[in-house]
Amino acid sequence: MGQGCVRQDIEGAIMENIAILTTLKEKAKDKLKLCRVYGDQIRQCRKYTDTHLQALKGEVDSVINEAIQTDKDKEKEDAAKINQEIDDKNQKLEEKIPKINENIRKNDEEREKRLELNRTDAERRREPINNKQLSLQTDIKNIAEEKERKIGELENTWQDDTKTTENIIKTLGTVLEDEKNIVKDGHHVKTSVSGILKKPLNEGEVEQITGTILGVRFMKGAGREKYDGRIDGYDGEWKLINTINIKDKIEFPIIAGYIDEYNVIINDLVSGTYMLHMNTRHTQRVITGSGGTSCVSSSALLNDDKVVCGKVIGEGCTGDSLTGCISVYDRQWKHINDVTIPKDTALKEAAVYVAVDQDGMIIAADAGESKIYVIKPADGKIMNTITCKENIMMHDLLSSGHIIAQPSTPDHRVLIIDRQGAHREIHHSDTILSVCIDPMTDDLYVVTSDDEYNTCVIDQVMSGGEMKKRRVASFPVSTELDPPVLREWLLVSSRVIMTPSGKLIANDGKNILVFKNRFTL
Repeated sequence: MGQGCVRQDIEGAIMENIAILTTLKEKAKDKLKLCRVYGDQIRQCRKYTDTHLQALKGEVDSVINEAIQTDKDKEKEDAAKINQEIDDKNQKLEEKIPKINENIRKNDEEREKRLELNRTDAERRREPINNKQLSLQTDIKNIAEEKERKIGELENTWQDDTKTTENIIKTLGTVLEDEKNIVKDGHHVKTSVSGILKKPLNEGEVEQITGTILGVRFMKGAGREKYDGRIDGYDGEWKLINTINIKDKIEFPIIAGYIDEYNVIINDLVSGTYMLHMNTRHTQRVITGSGGTSCVSSSALLNDDKVVCGKVIGEGCTGDSLTGCISVYDRQWKHINDVTIPKDTALKEAAVYVAVDQDGMIIAADAGESKIYVIKPADGKIMNTITCKENIMMHDLLSSGHIIAQPSTPDHRVLIIDRQGAHREIHHSDTILSVCIDPMTDDLYVVTSDDEYNTCVIDQVMSGGEMKKRRVASFPVSTELDPPVLREWLLVSSRVIMTPSGKLIANDGKNILVFKNRFTL
């Protein structure tokens, strides 16, 4: 192939490419137009969609804002309601403030009253403790004074003996200086001096005083009231230490018992029952009325500080039970409740005697009957019935729980009855009218008299569980009680009581007499 053919082929190819490229250019121009249209479409799309979305956003925001505003409005309404409700409550409280302040004032008044009552109750509780301390210290002081008196006597005797002995030595020295003196005075001096020198010193008395004083002790009370004891450990001598005339207030005084060391219960058959304060001598009527259930025959202190009283009913006892013959009171003598026991006889009168054992149980018996009842104070339930071998008059209890009584018709016996009804007897040569127990030692004392009941005699018949007879006191019964049956009634009905401090309290029909075992050397 020649060069012309080649050139021709090249030119043909070039033309063909030009045609193709021209076509492509036109297509590109057309495409550019389409691109411009498409660009406009895109811009319109952005614009339209932006506008739509903005409108949509505005719509959403409008709805949301409306909802928020609606809720804010509700919040304000609710807040207004809350404020109004609280304001109403506060208003009601403010209206109550004066009443609350008044209640606070009343509470403060109650506080003051209760604190004052607490203070006075505490003072009342401490009064017997303070009195007991004074009494014990007085007893110790009396013992010290008696000791000093006796030692003073011994010192005087010792000083006299010493001076006499010194003079004897001088006299003997003078005689021995000269034989003439020996011849002249020797026999006389020897005779007079020998007798004096043989006289013993009082060494035995010194030992006796020392032993007696060292034997003195403080006998403590039982349980939590250890302070309620006495100075003991000596024989001593019983002496009348106090006389309290009560006839101006109590016409026919009968001692029924005691509450504590200083408060004695005295019954008046005419006007009711009284409490005598032994220190102040103040007499307070505690149970009023005449006869009926105002007449107390006996009293005792329960473990919870309440007072239980046995009573006398002169008439009207019918049926098979004794109601109102045992009553419980608080220490201010407010009646709390009554305890009922069976009635075993057809008699229309009753005299119930009570005591309290170490377990806090009430021990009760109607005079002239054979049954003794053990009673639970809380509910009045009879826990045990003790049947005695004979009809008795109950008096008191030993620390063992055994019951002290005497036959309903007085004779020469005191009965010590156990909880099964078995008993042993303590005898006296005279008819026993009444019985007394020492609550600290269980020592037993009896009251006797002459045929005309002119004299009250008190003897100790038991000490430490053993028989021991010792005269304690003897005094005339008031001559205002006449005929003799009235004096007999006094000696049988009026109790002789021994307090924890060792004071023996008796009644002569006009006066309350207090005896005490004084320390002597």
